Amino acid sequence: MFLGKMLRDERKKRDLSAQVFAGECGVSRSYITLIENGRRLPGKKIIPKIAKALGVKNSIVINWYLEDIREKLQ
Repeated sequence: MFLGKMLRDERKKRDLSAQVFAGECGVSRSYITLIENGRRLPGKKIIPKIAKALGVKNSIVINWYLEDIREKLQ
């Protein structure tokens, strides 16, 4: 759930609603909610869109993604 927590924290820091954030990423609000709640991981095409919407480098979001996978494997 590391990725989801980081996304939610960064989204809230930027005062973005899930709906607005989803629109900037080109996905549904429910998809963003699933990611933030740790029920889904984003596909490789959405990661750059998430990074751009949050104003961070792609590598940061990829690191969150990898940390999330490490958590799930333990």
